[in-house]
Amino acid sequence: MKRSLTFLVFLFCTVITKAQDEIDTVFQEAIGFLINTQTDTTIEGVQYAGEWPVYMELTEPYFFIGRRQKARDSNCFNVSAIHNFLSEIYLRDPTLDSLKPVLARSMKEINTYSTETEFNFWKALPPLKDHRFFPKKGELPLVRRPTNFKVKPRLVQKMSNIANDADDTNQANQARFYFNEIFEENLPLASAKLFEEWTDQKRQNRNWFNYLFHTKKNSGAYLTWLAPEYNYGIWNPVYAYLSVLGIFLPTSSSYPKAYVPWIPWGANDVDPVVNANILNYLAISGQYYPTPANENSIRMIERMTEREMWSTGGVYYPNAYHLTYSIAKAFKNGVKELKPASLNALKQLNETQLDNGSFKSRYWVNHGDTIQSTAYALHALLDFKEAGLPVASQKIDKAVSFLLSVKQNCQGGVFWKGGVYFTGGTALRNILYWHSDAYTTALVAHSFQRYSSLKKIETSPVYLEK
Repeated sequence: MKRSLTFLVFLFCTVITKAQDEIDTVFQEAIGFLINTQTDTTIEGVQYAGEWPVYMELTEPYFFIGRRQKARDSNCFNVSAIHNFLSEIYLRDPTLDSLKPVLARSMKEINTYSTETEFNFWKALPPLKDHRFFPKKGELPLVRRPTNFKVKPRLVQKMSNIANDADDTNQANQARFYFNEIFEENLPLASAKLFEEWTDQKRQNRNWFNYLFHTKKNSGAYLTWLAPEYNYGIWNPVYAYLSVLGIFLPTSSSYPKAYVPWIPWGANDVDPVVNANILNYLAISGQYYPTPANENSIRMIERMTEREMWSTGGVYYPNAYHLTYSIAKAFKNGVKELKPASLNALKQLNETQLDNGSFKSRYWVNHGDTIQSTAYALHALLDFKEAGLPVASQKIDKAVSFLLSVKQNCQGGVFWKGGVYFTGGTALRNILYWHSDAYTTALVAHSFQRYSSLKKIETSPVYLEK
């Protein structure tokens, strides 16, 4: 009997070891893909050294913008997010020396989006044409805009010249924090005070998306845009709606002015994903404390999870698992007050995993994308387990198995097809998307590295004896 038991344990460990070897091999191949696909040459106004390919896509004709269109785009969010995934991978395993030059190149590119410690989604580039109806002689001011996605109307070009925002700011400053740690540098970091200057309280304006879906005003949570919004004096939804309809008119509160950073539709907004990302950055950089802004942010996020607003909560994030993913990161990294929201998010994961191990978003988000959804869900499950919540190992195993089944091979390594990770928000939320194979692959690679470590612990003799 004892021999039979020993043989079964040996057989079990052999099977697990083979599975771990496969995960480790795929992880290394995914890292190879990310190294090989990082852009190494700059073509001004087209692509930039240090970034990874990302595509901006309009899936349906839209009155303001024009016909369907897909074009490569350069933006701070994509390069910062990939930099952060790779930084965390390197910090977990400093023997991955091949990542250091990759991180150095990406950090150089990230800094081109900065205004001191604030960051913008897009680069400051020469405008495609003068934004003024009556052009003046001389060199035109730089504006924020897409690199290759064509927007012909002057109005839309002015709308593209967006203000700095809290999400790119927290993502890029997180990248700086990791860079300082890895390279022993001292790049300046955004302080908690920067975000606290822009909170949802005593405002004389309100974003229509928040009004329709979030209901509660003056939440005290963090705002998305780091710039002043239109001040109505006394706000009401009817007048705001008419102003949006009349965006073509200079008298409209939504009207974008030439060479002035624009807040979409003239109204700032509260996004729970952005709030969770800010909390995560503050925790990672050692700046998280139970301040009123943080407490209000946590309360708002918790309310979203109680109402199960997984798909509609995020103004710019339509995937049903992005909020869960963002909550899990912040909770794991030290925002323990997010535990009620985390338990609600874990309940969502437990109830929505499909039989094949995948997770699925709404149909109109990339046709019910399962790859991006499962990647977010797996990352969240690993975060919750690492943070001490009761996560069943089988759920993690099944998600990993699904992602292994949909990986794609190429000459440069292994990758996963990029799903929708960001949108134009509000009116453009379901038709203007950003997606990147590199972003999704970095997300999965980060999860696979952590999964391999978890399995090595769970199959160790000490763990098995317990």
